[in-house]
Amino acid sequence: MVIVGVGCDVVDIDRIEKNQEGLAQKVLSSSELAMYQTFKEKRKRTFLAGHFAAKEALVKAMDIPCLLSDFSIAYSATGKPIVEKAGYQIHLSISHDGNVAIAYAVVEK
Repeated sequence: MVIVGVGCDVVDIDRIEKNQEGLAQKVLSSSELAMYQTFKEKRKRTFLAGHFAAKEALVKAMDIPCLLSDFSIAYSATGKPIVEKAGYQIHLSISHDGNVAIAYAVVEK
């Protein structure tokens, strides 16, 4: 496999609050949205900010045009984010600290 792209995105968590529910509907897949709905308000914002950053990083890293809605992020038993896209090996890292969410994506083909 060869690395086809690396993407990074940073999100200010406070900015998520302005249109939180609309953004959640636009950015999250149905399985992500179900998980999101189980959280308390503060965790909802960090979750959404992290997923938004991750999907932006993925779009930047891909070698083909794609949308945020093309990706659904799940988690391994150890909490590692997992994204599947046919024909690609995707490595993803999501982190939060204070008011910032950041994500890195490395895409191999």
